Amino acid sequence: MITTYNVNLIDIHSIDQIDGKWLRKDFIELLEILEFGDTGEATDTDLKELLYMTISDLEPQEAAEIVLKYKLGNELTAGQIDQISNDMLKENVAEHYSDISFHSRLFDINVLLHKAYNGKFPHAKASVIRLSITPQQETDIVIDRKIVLKCLAPIIDDHAILKRLYINQLLGEEEFQEAEGIIWYFKVLEHNQYEIITSDYWINKNHFTASEADVNIEMEE
Repeated sequence: MITTYNVNLIDIHSIDQIDGKWLRKDFIELLEILEFGDTGEATDTDLKELLYMTISDLEPQEAAEIVLKYKLGNELTAGQIDQISNDMLKENVAEHYSDISFHSRLFDINVLLHKAYNGKFPHAKASVIRLSITPQQETDIVIDRKIVLKCLAPIIDDHAILKRLYINQLLGEEEFQEAEGIIWYFKVLEHNQYEIITSDYWINKNHFTASEADVNIEMEE
């Protein structure tokens, strides 16, 4: 079954952090790991600054290991954490790590370290994209990450990394499990509108060749 959608790019802009990814409890727990001592009644802002100050006294790779273990220690081995902590100083691991399901969290870790070390770690960016996707026929198909990426593909330059690596998935010729890792956050808005956050490695404003298109997508029966 083929469904036709009208896709309209409403807005795209870059951000260098995602609000709410580091909470007060994270600052307190990391300061405890670093043996800072009693933080008293410090405000959230003060806690963040105390963490930046304390963590920046360490060698960058050591700090990266601590934060990676705190966030991902239950999912990555010690060897993987050691390798990533080394790579983080040379490249944006939120773009290049082989398992893209980790990219969004590696982005958040990179943000903290980049700010704590005043730029010793790469300056990673994400893209916030707002778009409308309107079916041209009556359908009960629910818009998901896969459909969003397939709808965006026709208005994205063929040289973009997303299309070069996943053209078969975007065309529906192969399963597109990677969509879950490419789109970090997915929000359904009103009036057939959606907001996604992804790495600007996958999609950024320079990739777009048009703002609107009619897209035919073949759905599984």
